[in-house]
Amino acid sequence: MQRDEQVVEAELMEISTIQDDIAKLERIVAWCAMYPDEVPFALQFFRHRKKNARPEAESK
Repeated sequence: MQRDEQVVEAELMEISTIQDDIAKLERIVAWCAMYPDEVPFALQFFRHRKKNARPEAESK
């Protein structure tokens, strides 16, 4: 059973704000271990987020 999409998004956004790459990697690995069924959702979420961020970066 998957959790609420908004809860998952909030957790992913929190992880994405971590500045230290090692700490971020550790949190990602721990999150994936705790919620393996939600990894495909997380990949889709970040892929969509990255795709939406590209046009802004190219216009600068």
